[in-house]
Amino acid sequence: MAIKLCRECKKEVSTEAKTCPNCGAGSPTKTKANTKDALIGGVVLIAIVAGSVTMCGDSDEEKAANAEAAKAAHAECQKSLPCIGEKLVISAGYKCPAQIEKLASHSVKWVDGTLEPKFSRYRWSGSQLDVVTLLGDKAQFQNGFGAYTNVIYECDMSIGEEPTVLGVRVQEGRL
Repeated sequence: MAIKLCRECKKEVSTEAKTCPNCGAGSPTKTKANTKDALIGGVVLIAIVAGSVTMCGDSDEEKAANAEAAKAAHAECQKSLPCIGEKLVISAGYKCPAQIEKLASHSVKWVDGTLEPKFSRYRWSGSQLDVVTLLGDKAQFQNGFGAYTNVIYECDMSIGEEPTVLGVRVQEGRL
């Protein structure tokens, strides 16, 4: 238990007392300086947060430069099969399976893992450099006897802003 001076009457009061026994002032040990310090701390915190937010925003010149860099990277990627293939594997993973399943006479069983891509390989589609063929072997088609057969499936996709499926093919086997 410590003794401090009351903020109103300046007489000695215990720090555990809720009111001053001499003048009845509430919180005799709470000073205006504590409230003032808390207010200054809050204002400084708001200023730091506001400064951080404005510093993180890009200027118009930076946005234009970033857009130009993205266009240049996209144009460079259009010439590289590995770059295009890796991007198309993602969209082919959700655009092609429904069309591949339509080729089955009976049911289809996908044997890929939850996070495993359905397509493991890709190549240019013939001499055309605007179409990529993606290949995979993570499906099994059921035959007329109820047995499942491994199949290799191919999905032709166009290159562009929004890749589209141009065709699919299936044959028995494994890659």
